[in-house]
Amino acid sequence: MEDQKKCRCGADHHGHLCMLRSNGLNEEIAKVTSKPEFYCFTCGGEANCADNLCEPAKIE
Repeated sequence: MEDQKKCRCGADHHGHLCMLRSNGLNEEIAKVTSKPEFYCFTCGGEANCADNLCEPAKIE
């Protein structure tokens, strides 16, 4: 629950990069970050899909 306080996006964090990191799911992180097209305003992380980020924005 602590990660939700840091994130502040109010969404279900299942599959979000922040939750994957906090749970040490390195294999899953590798899958969702192999060809990043979006970044997160909150943590600066990059992911293939906006659904894996709390505050996504398209990488241009």
